[in-house]
Amino acid sequence: MSTAEVLAVVSLVLAVLLVLRLRATRVRIRRLEGRVHDLERRLTHDLEPAVTAAHDDARAAAAAARRAASAAGLAEPMPRVPLEPVTGRVVRAVAASAGARRALARLARPRFHRRRQ
Repeated sequence: MSTAEVLAVVSLVLAVLLVLRLRATRVRIRRLEGRVHDLERRLTHDLEPAVTAAHDDARAAAAAARRAASAAGLAEPMPRVPLEPVTGRVVRAVAASAGARRALARLARPRFHRRRQ
């Protein structure tokens, strides 16, 4: 066998192995896509309504607790943040996006630095 024939055989073997591997990869990707679609369907059809119902139940329970406390004569607690009903969600979103560590590090830095003389 000449060098060209050996290279041709090796190339053919590698091409066959590549095609087989490609088919196996396509099968795995199809299975994975099916699992992802199934998971997405379960999330949107099964879990989302359950989470929404639980959230609504929690709001109703909090409202009932406020009404019961008011009926018992207890004062409503002060908001933790000024205008909390309005700004609470915004403050939480900003804190979550900024990252607690970075925000705390920024707050911990001294504001006044010594001037070099």
